Amino acid sequence: MFDTITLVRLRLQEGKTSAEWLMVNEKINEWVQRQQGFRFRSLSETDDGEWLIMTYWESLEAATAAEQSFGAEMLEMCKPLIARDSIAMSLSRAHMMLRGNETRP
Repeated sequence: MFDTITLVRLRLQEGKTSAEWLMVNEKINEWVQRQQGFRFRSLSETDDGEWLIMTYWESLEAATAAEQSFGAEMLEMCKPLIARDSIAMSLSRAHMMLRGNETRP
């Protein structure tokens, strides 16, 4: 089975906290779970403050539709927290080999 993975890397603006970002992400999680083709999402922070957001979708079309919808519905809430020049995003088609204790042939 192939999935489309959206990987977003970003940093918060100077003076913004992880707690503030996590509060916004509660709303993002609610939103993303309503999007067609959503599989799952992870949110991690590195030791040096970079955030990694991986979202798995059933198809490129689902990921692209969600990205467009996110811009219209959720982006304004994120802007005050994210350092604009820090954002990097990629889409990849991948075969998931292991998820938790689950393996796929």
